[in-house]
Amino acid sequence: MFKEGLRFVKGEGNYIDDFVLKEVKNYFSASIVRSPYAHAKIRSIDKSDAEKLNGVIKVITFNDIRNLLDPFPLSLDINLDFYPMAREKTLYYGEPVAVIIAKDDYVAEDAKELLQIDYEPLESVVSIENAINSGPIHPTLKSNIILDKTLVYGKFEDEIKRSSILIEERVKFPRYSSSPLETYEILARYNGEEYEIFSNFQGPFTIHYLLTKALKSKVVLKGPRDIGGSFGIKSAIYPYMALIAVASRVVERPVKWIETRSEHITSSSVGAERESLIRIYGDKDGIIHAIEMDLIDNLGAYPRPPEPGNLLRNHGNLTGAYDIKGLKVRYRAVLTNTVPTGLNRGYGGPHLYFALETAIDSFAREIGMDPIDVRLKNVFKETPYETLTGGKYNGFSCYSVLKRMKEIYEKIGEKKRGKVGIGVSLVVEPSGTNIGYLDLARESKDYLPKSAAQDVVIVQIDPYGKVKVMVNGTNEGQGHETVISEIVSKRLGVNPDDVEVIYSVDTSRPWVVSSGSYSSRFTPIVVQALNNALDQLENRLLSAASEILGVQKSELKIENGRVRTISGNKSISVRHLIGTFYWDPAKLKGIEGGLVAVGYYQSPYADDIKEGKINSSISYGCMGHVVEVLMDETDIPRISRYVVVHDAGRILNQNFARGQIIGSTFHGIEVSLYASLEYNEEGIPITQTFAEYGVMTAMESPKVEIEHLESDSNHLAGLGEGGTMAAPPAVFNAIRSLVEVKHIPLFLELTSKRK
Repeated sequence: MFKEGLRFVKGEGNYIDDFVLKEVKNYFSASIVRSPYAHAKIRSIDKSDAEKLNGVIKVITFNDIRNLLDPFPLSLDINLDFYPMAREKTLYYGEPVAVIIAKDDYVAEDAKELLQIDYEPLESVVSIENAINSGPIHPTLKSNIILDKTLVYGKFEDEIKRSSILIEERVKFPRYSSSPLETYEILARYNGEEYEIFSNFQGPFTIHYLLTKALKSKVVLKGPRDIGGSFGIKSAIYPYMALIAVASRVVERPVKWIETRSEHITSSSVGAERESLIRIYGDKDGIIHAIEMDLIDNLGAYPRPPEPGNLLRNHGNLTGAYDIKGLKVRYRAVLTNTVPTGLNRGYGGPHLYFALETAIDSFAREIGMDPIDVRLKNVFKETPYETLTGGKYNGFSCYSVLKRMKEIYEKIGEKKRGKVGIGVSLVVEPSGTNIGYLDLARESKDYLPKSAAQDVVIVQIDPYGKVKVMVNGTNEGQGHETVISEIVSKRLGVNPDDVEVIYSVDTSRPWVVSSGSYSSRFTPIVVQALNNALDQLENRLLSAASEILGVQKSELKIENGRVRTISGNKSISVRHLIGTFYWDPAKLKGIEGGLVAVGYYQSPYADDIKEGKINSSISYGCMGHVVEVLMDETDIPRISRYVVVHDAGRILNQNFARGQIIGSTFHGIEVSLYASLEYNEEGIPITQTFAEYGVMTAMESPKVEIEHLESDSNHLAGLGEGGTMAAPPAVFNAIRSLVEVKHIPLFLELTSKRK
């Protein structure tokens, strides 16, 4: 059964346009005029010719909306105002400068050619090095460095003294996107008291808070049942939600905006660029005593919340799968004249593990030891295990994953002939964000601490035996509706076809601050809330059956639509019990609550920061990759074998788990070999279409073999992002065992060498 798949095959998907065509009449279209410069003063804007075009309603600039907006709250204590539109100057190529409101999309696009904007180009800051050495791009700041924080854990200095080997690894992780099939889409309207914003975003989570602050108003957020992928990219849609919402207020009509593909590539959001320096202090026996990290992220023109989360989200798992006694980390974030960054699949994990896992290989090469054996020497062996930075590992075994990887690795090595490289990586995959990790970015103490890792799910069994499940999240292709139906069916003894899952964002229904689909939180948080609701309903059904059948509740179980005794000599149908609850509840006087249950879950593993430590995610799993790469006479790599071994506890649905692992692994391979969003010295994107941006196709996609381990069947963890984290270092290590390479994407480096 695949509920979502059946809807799509039947043409019954529900997207933004489906809502607009059914529910909204007389809306206007919006087109955004964007800066053609990365850094420029706006001398003047002449609207007259554009507003004379038949069908144009209004050209909106910042002056038209300045009194309707406040700057967005930031995650940093810095003197910087962030608005959804440029003011006196533009800070990145593609920054909104004006919004044209017209009767339809075509007129709005045509009017862009008539808008006359006089710019004075300024020198652009593009690279991390330029940002550190140049004056600030924002006049209210003293520097482009907006975060510089060093933290030391364990007996770092003592562990350095014990070490006889030091290796340094400098790597760069590029800006990249995940290219969801559907771009940003927004419909907004203002009724005089509140904004209603309908969008294909991943909220509501903290986006609702940001929008209410920026719009200075009550806000209701709604989303369609389906969105065409996101991978985190659509979490950065909220500045456009504010922009289109305030535009609707100005023209006093609903306004709809659909982003073009070229806008999405150049101007929506990207994963941050990072430069990393990793120092490993160890000995000739392969023991790693301490690790030092210097991590610098380029966040683009604004630190758009939740940035600098890309740096900090993996704080609890900074040392990955290894039992390290000393750690020093320096976090830095800089601003440049490039598109602001945000969530992208794995959010900081690919950056962290690319640096750490390539450094582990360099250490192994330095001491002449096999990279698998070095990892076996240093992997933590048992859980529960707490990392130096506060991560709490439970329910999985990286040691078991690594032992199985070694078996696969050695079999591949036995057959090694010619130009064949083998690479490995081992990562701890976080899931279910504890949003308190962002407090690491605060320097002042003038804030209230955060630790939200929660959700709420409402379940009702109606009088006809149908089950309705309401979740405030988004459908991005993970199969959540199907998985929920399977769980409900098993727990309550109903047919999966009788389970209706209402899985969409609507803040007029109950929700909590961390509600939404992101950070692989469905399994460790949403499913836990669902099970809490089902516990209540199951208990009431069993209590009712106990009352009617005259047996102890402990002797009963729900199975195949009936409640029966364990011995099987007595039973009653679930339908009969449901009918009793609705038609004859007098028989059930001692049972409270009826057949509606609210399931709430807040993870006990979510904590506040204490002495620089925080469990930044509430659940973890382990994933290892083993890659075999062939190099022919052209020195172009071809992946000939790819094996993934992982332990994420209980697998809720084998097919969906396999799809998520393969999809995330392909994303990781894509960024390691092909994908990079590049800028020229003036800050203009070089990669503006898929002709320049290297999206992997079916031709380059290897077969991925997957092996599930299950150390603890009660452990619930996400698994949709580990492949993105583990693939780049595994592929890089495989190719580096054959030829000298320094950067990703590797295909660009290898082909440039041929020239």
